[in-house]
Amino acid sequence: MTTTLAPAPLADDRPIWDIWLSSLWLPAVLAADALGVFAALDAEPADAAGLADRLALDGEALVSLLALLSGLGLARVRHGRFELTAPGRLYLRRGEPLYWGEALGVMGHSPVVELLCQSLRGAAPKGHYQAARQWGEGQAAEEAAAAVARVMQSQSLPSALGLAALDAFEGVKRLLDVAGGSGCFAVALAQRHPDMRCTVLELPAMGPIVAGHVAQAGLGHRVEVVEADMFADAWPGGYEAVLFSNVFHDWDARANSLLAAKAFDALVPKGRVMLHEMLLADQRDGPLAAAAFSMMMLLAVGGRQYAARELAAMLAEAGFGDALVRPAFGHYSLVSAARP
Repeated sequence: MTTTLAPAPLADDRPIWDIWLSSLWLPAVLAADALGVFAALDAEPADAAGLADRLALDGEALVSLLALLSGLGLARVRHGRFELTAPGRLYLRRGEPLYWGEALGVMGHSPVVELLCQSLRGAAPKGHYQAARQWGEGQAAEEAAAAVARVMQSQSLPSALGLAALDAFEGVKRLLDVAGGSGCFAVALAQRHPDMRCTVLELPAMGPIVAGHVAQAGLGHRVEVVEADMFADAWPGGYEAVLFSNVFHDWDARANSLLAAKAFDALVPKGRVMLHEMLLADQRDGPLAAAAFSMMMLLAVGGRQYAARELAAMLAEAGFGDALVRPAFGHYSLVSAARP
């Protein structure tokens, strides 16, 4: 039976995202306090790399933390370096009369605070990344895949419907959705664009789940599933568009460069690669939602959100040009670039 979905939700889901991501605000502030970030920035402003050297922390992890502290109004960028704002100086410096740390620290027993501290030190807790490592190695178990797919479907369906409504996909006849999760993006795109055929590239454990969603939507004739490890296995080719939604934020620049190169090979000339992500500002000082999501990705898989210029640079390194950035749905943006 075909399931008919609205072209796009009548209201975007930013308030829901904000509620969910707010769970990272206090743990991030407490972790920053515990690791001496506020004291270090008060003594001397620094960029993420410089602060990492001074505090023996992980520079990539600090990108996420500093972006979130900026989004919360506790830090800001000036002349390329982060410094405390007035609220940061007044209320978060230990030993000062107006220090809020004792009150904030009432919640310091939260395990998330310790997980963040260990992640910021570059020493993830043993076992905390086990599922992510298995996923990255293409070894996702069926039970874990089913649980992840339910979360992805719930979290991503609104933005999938919103993305499909953009004119960015007009004229695309063949699209490859890499690491397509539950398949909601491919389904939404196929429903919106009757002439489009989609391929969802996913791990074997996810394949039957995606196929089930596709069959429920009555799109088995236009949406196929290819089971593969996106890093280790060959990709099908001949596509006019390659979509990555919430994929690059899982990985470091080196891994993303490999994905960009494989996308280049999968595209026909003039085809476009499309990155659907929440974007950090170019100064990486917010915005709040993207920064909080970046902290969440640090905890979940050791990844982070990127700025548009960072993603464009990765694509340029793979040979892409004509990079474009446009708002998508809610907090999301679409960064695209063309194969010559």
